[in-house]
Amino acid sequence: MWILPKEVLVSGPLWKTEKANQHFIFQSRKGRGKSGFYNALVETFDNVLVSKPPPYRILYKEEGKDSFMNLSVSMTEEESLSDWQWLEENLIPKVRDFETPEETTDYVCGKISSVVADEHNVDLNTSDSETKEYKAAKSKFYNLFNVPEDEKLVSYYSATYWNGRIPVQGWLYMTVNSLAFYAFILGSETKIMLRWTDITDIEKSGGLLLQGSVTISTRTEKYIFSLFSKEGYDLICQLANMGVKKLISEQSYQKDEQLLLKKSKNIPRKSSFLKRDLDARKESELYRTMFSLPSEDVLDGKVPCFLFTPYNKKYRFGTLYLGTRFACFSSHIPGLVSLVIPLKDVSCIEKHNVNAKTGSSDEGIVFSMKNCGDNFVFGQVEDRDFVVEKLCELLSLSSREGCTRSNSVVESGGAGEPSGQPDFECLDPLMTIYRESVDLTSEACKEINFEKLFSEYGRGISMYRTDETTQLVTRGIPNRFRREIWMTFSGAIFDLEANPGYYARLASESVKKKSLANDEIERDLHRSLPEHPAFQIDSKLGIDALRRILSAYAARNPQIGYCQAMNIVASVLMIYASEEDVFWLLVAICERLLPDYYNTKVVGALVDQGVLGDLVKQFLPEIDAKIENLGMLHLISLSWFLTLFASVVPYHTAVYVMDCFFYSGSKVLFQLALMIMKNNNKCLLESADDGEAMLKLGRFFRLVTRDEPDLLEAAEDNLSITVSQLILDAHKTFPISNQQIEKLRLKHRLKVVQGLEDGQMKNVLRSVHNFTTFDQDALKSLFLLIKNEQLIRISRAKDPNSEERLDPSLPYYELYKADFDTFRQIFDLCSSWRKSEVADQLCLRMFRIMDISRDGFINFKDVVILLDMMCSSDLQKKLKLLYCLHLPGVIHPSELDQNELEGAEVATDAQDYFTSGDLEIGKTLRFLRERSEDNLGTLGEAASDKSSLSSIQGLLVKHDSKLDMRKIPPLPQKHFVLLWKTLYSLFMDSNTSLPETDLQQKLYHSVSLVGTLLLQIGEVGQKFDKRNRTGSLEENSSKEDNSLSSSVSTDDNLLSSTSESEKIEAPGAESGIVEPTTEPVQKPDQIKNDENSNNPADNWSITFEQFLASILTESALVDHFSQPSDIQVPLDEYNSYGYIKVKSDEIVTHTANSVFYV
Repeated sequence: MWILPKEVLVSGPLWKTEKANQHFIFQSRKGRGKSGFYNALVETFDNVLVSKPPPYRILYKEEGKDSFMNLSVSMTEEESLSDWQWLEENLIPKVRDFETPEETTDYVCGKISSVVADEHNVDLNTSDSETKEYKAAKSKFYNLFNVPEDEKLVSYYSATYWNGRIPVQGWLYMTVNSLAFYAFILGSETKIMLRWTDITDIEKSGGLLLQGSVTISTRTEKYIFSLFSKEGYDLICQLANMGVKKLISEQSYQKDEQLLLKKSKNIPRKSSFLKRDLDARKESELYRTMFSLPSEDVLDGKVPCFLFTPYNKKYRFGTLYLGTRFACFSSHIPGLVSLVIPLKDVSCIEKHNVNAKTGSSDEGIVFSMKNCGDNFVFGQVEDRDFVVEKLCELLSLSSREGCTRSNSVVESGGAGEPSGQPDFECLDPLMTIYRESVDLTSEACKEINFEKLFSEYGRGISMYRTDETTQLVTRGIPNRFRREIWMTFSGAIFDLEANPGYYARLASESVKKKSLANDEIERDLHRSLPEHPAFQIDSKLGIDALRRILSAYAARNPQIGYCQAMNIVASVLMIYASEEDVFWLLVAICERLLPDYYNTKVVGALVDQGVLGDLVKQFLPEIDAKIENLGMLHLISLSWFLTLFASVVPYHTAVYVMDCFFYSGSKVLFQLALMIMKNNNKCLLESADDGEAMLKLGRFFRLVTRDEPDLLEAAEDNLSITVSQLILDAHKTFPISNQQIEKLRLKHRLKVVQGLEDGQMKNVLRSVHNFTTFDQDALKSLFLLIKNEQLIRISRAKDPNSEERLDPSLPYYELYKADFDTFRQIFDLCSSWRKSEVADQLCLRMFRIMDISRDGFINFKDVVILLDMMCSSDLQKKLKLLYCLHLPGVIHPSELDQNELEGAEVATDAQDYFTSGDLEIGKTLRFLRERSEDNLGTLGEAASDKSSLSSIQGLLVKHDSKLDMRKIPPLPQKHFVLLWKTLYSLFMDSNTSLPETDLQQKLYHSVSLVGTLLLQIGEVGQKFDKRNRTGSLEENSSKEDNSLSSSVSTDDNLLSSTSESEKIEAPGAESGIVEPTTEPVQKPDQIKNDENSNNPADNWSITFEQFLASILTESALVDHFSQPSDIQVPLDEYNSYGYIKVKSDEIVTHTANSVFYV
């Protein structure tokens, strides 16, 4: 059976060759139905790895390559021989006529693909649809791990998990947020689920037994999987990298829906659209890094071809990359030639049928440039017609975007700029104001060389970038062209052209704002480049411009804001580039060239510290141990790299490093650091500590000079070395690519970020330690759950708290918040009240009480406080929580009438609903204000604390002193009845209506006694209040004819007497002994909620002290509420598996009918 051509790295020792010719190989699998030890071993190997490939296959081998293409697989020898015969009759006679092996490969793969499409009716362009195997695996994954459906499965692979020395064969599932493994062998189930954000290290293993294995480490465990798929390993690294970036910058993954609409050809079929999207994302990142392109540009496709280079009249083989805004070329020989063509500068795309060198026929493409620019010719373009169609589509899209951008600039007066002009003029390069001390002869020679380069290779963005360009840049760029070269090769020119007027608007607004970043900038301005006259105290020219640049960038990227060393780099750039150019160069450095270097935790610098350590171990093993013992790598990464060496050499020498940095990328920094350590090998080995080592390196830096004859002659003892020669030696001695750097960064980024996260966790736990009785392990488990749920929430939608978390003055516990869904998960995991029929209402009330900002989130401290009150052994805390959850304003009035709640519908409009709610909460808040005024003299500063005196949340977080308990508002009769019902439901399962066990019978009886006792206490208090009301009314009626002032005084006395009457406790309340009353008890539905009513029932109430004293009379209730709940075990289980394990007899259906409004 013919299949789509698939690459096979080796023909394999497990296969036997039956037939072969120059291009094709017919093989059979060893071990299938044959005797012999080796055959049995192969068959066992296939069974264990669940590979079981078809026993016959046909391979194609391209001449000069070690890999093969699998064209056909068959279960029977007859079917495979039939395919072999077809090859001999139809393909072999034709492939002999091709001149190159590449042409033969293209023809064979294209022919077989068309045969597959004809036989199976497969549309090769519909790779977006999910395969049947993927759908089956996705359904199985959801059933096994009980994950929500929005947890999209990316891909799955057959893998072996090594549990000690025992291999367990199963399936590895990868989603955007987690890695899961499942196996079921001989009745034993193995289930593992890891979040990408918990992974600290990924290492590919070697060895004979574990060849092709990957070791995945978390903070507590190590997991070894044998995964015979390079694609699977790459996907693990990619998803882990996405997860760790989520921890750094809260970047969330969003699918590229436009990918479904793109025309595609020759794209390998993927198991899911997510897999294709991630592959496309990975290719786009490499493409942007390779050509220093803006982050908005997305790779659309690539095709092998030849570029005609007019400077030597030759064709260079390489790859043409097509992006949404650029077409780029890179030769297969690194550094030979590369090219960047902005599509906005292209006037048209034409087919070219004549080879520019030989005149023979060719399938070429010509890019005709606007403004009579040079044309670019590409030859032997595969699938030329499709490529031309794609280029025309991209060209049309680029033209429309250009028109739209131009119109928006005209309408808004600049890229989004509001009305009005900036109140400053951008500063020109400082070298035009303050003359630089340079050797004019050397500068003139450099200018001549660069002018010659421009005339031969072109100038600007679309110049041919060759080895000659690299050599000239290494020797130093002349001051006259430095700004142009920096802007072009760093990609900053693209941002500048795409955002006209952006910097002027941003700088005008940002310098006027009061912020922590601006305060830090102000402190560092005069320490930036004190040796230059523009940055000295008596000069405001450079200082003002530098202030605008740094403030504008802090406003543009608040996640980075301002970091020390940015001022040094920016001040050096200002000497050679204009103010606006420096801003965009700073954007390129901070966001593309040195990502995460300048954030608050300097994550990038710490990551590159580990990268440099690996490179030292690889290239300088003789000093590796010494460097590690000295611990000086952090000094290098934080000093040399952050300032681009401007902190260790004079700025006019450091610009040579910046020249190469903008041209070649960050690899230059590592190469130069390795070269410096190599040249000081002996000094480092003799150093006793890091201080001595850095001192000796400082002496070496004083010997590094510019390429100027006068400086070389003046050097001491002729031991000086030019910086250009140092960079050139580093480039030749240490052949490192930016791709290698990125791979090493991934490895160390995991460790560094997880280490920082551990430090952050310790700070958060320390900040809430005084609010709870939980130990550190329990708090850690709770923190991990909230953090992971917050990350998942961010990945699904933009987090509304992201800007708030950038405020460094916030307490640590404010950085991690839970929404209601997360809090409900915690409630269901930890609380013993989760089985109650009122669990939904209680959970919602607790959340809303703590959500004082009304944004739908509560911070980590609030969660800890609520959980501590519910799950600790403190009886008084639990009862206070239950009591406060039934106060007026916490319970909506409609909940007080059960008959109304159980009806089909409550016909109340929103205005009436919230008006009645405001009346209820008004009673509670008024009581709190009165109590705070009465105790103002004794409370001191505590009385001014708004959160503790004017909110119900304050009642919960206060210490339970006798004074604080008296400040808790009294509970009206209807609210008490609802509290009574809640107490009953807490120890009754929701699926039972009557007590069944002895314990339930005992608790039921105790609640009944307590409720009856409290009803009697409330009635006694009601009688006292009634007597006081009667006396007050008689006194008021006798003074009706008094003056207005006397009337006002009387009203104040009435209010005072009413307030005092609320403080009267029933006789015997403290002991819980009350004589039974002979008057009938009012039912809840007989009590009106009208605030202005004179109904005596409105004055029926009990206090928290009375409620607590009554509960303490019943030992069964005391034992029940004093029993703590273990939170660590369920939290750890949830953190391990990502879901709640619910037993069949614990499944409870809650029906919540409360609408919360506090």
